[in-house]
Amino acid sequence: MTEPTRRDVLRTAALGAGAAAMGLGVTAKGEQAVATKPVEQTAGKVDRRRLAKIGAEASILGLGLGSAFTGPYAEDRDAGLELLGEALKLGVNYFDTARAYGPSEEIIGPFIEQHRKDIFLVSKCGDRTYDGFMREFETTVKNLRTDKIDLYHLHNFKPAQDTDLGAINDGAARAARELKEQGAIGHFGITGHSGAKILMDGIKLFEPDAILTIFPADRPDEGRYEDELLPLARERDMAVIAMKTVRHARESDLKGSDLVRYALSLEGVCTAIVGLDSLAHLTENARMASHFEPMEASARTTISRRVRMALAGHAAPWDRDGYDDHAQHWA
Repeated sequence: MTEPTRRDVLRTAALGAGAAAMGLGVTAKGEQAVATKPVEQTAGKVDRRRLAKIGAEASILGLGLGSAFTGPYAEDRDAGLELLGEALKLGVNYFDTARAYGPSEEIIGPFIEQHRKDIFLVSKCGDRTYDGFMREFETTVKNLRTDKIDLYHLHNFKPAQDTDLGAINDGAARAARELKEQGAIGHFGITGHSGAKILMDGIKLFEPDAILTIFPADRPDEGRYEDELLPLARERDMAVIAMKTVRHARESDLKGSDLVRYALSLEGVCTAIVGLDSLAHLTENARMASHFEPMEASARTTISRRVRMALAGHAAPWDRDGYDDHAQHWA
């Protein structure tokens, strides 16, 4: 007997979780692919929140479709598409990709094309110039098989590299504003994980609609993400999306879903994106995000203390020299 492929294993698990709810006939070989049929959401689906001034209702659990997704599924795209179908059935409608995530946009494009109306679609561009941003956007919409991106970010601000925010405002940020005026993007945002100050400066200068940044339980940058950046975003009614929430689960012996719950319990955080790597992790996080119960402040303090003790003397990966955000497999 041949070894089952990743696709076979995923199909078997997916059938047990959702075939009955979908009402689909499936052969013994699993020839009915989830991605080729309309998705029907099951009971107990993931909660949704309003994305602040954007106004859209988005799942509080979002899909991070970077290396955690492209690593396992670049060579088995059908299995990746089936996993996206399982996420959508669970009520997850926030899909986050980027130009820098290798083949991610191309992998998910067929799924986006079929389910566009059910998805809040997000991508990102790292080019800081006007012309470069426009070219990258054209590639994004082609890859994603759509004519509009709901939220398009200026990607990964770093203080050591992005030393002239005024030039970026006249370049990529101007392009983003024009695309928004034209209706090609619904909204634009900024992202980063190299310190809260550059993001706060970007908020004040660019006046974006959203921000994607880190809210891990160890409260990096001496707590400035939570204590200074988050209040500024709330004051401006910006959508705040959390990332890098589960990275420290291994060191601190905490469940990844508990660390996601920590971030989602912060006032002003709308959604937390988590790298989509397996059905098991997807269902664990979806269970936490269904009928969501915020974590009390005292519990957050306890978890934060545990994580900081576990990480004593160890820098976060994104703070190390030579770190490449797009090549790593954590969320």
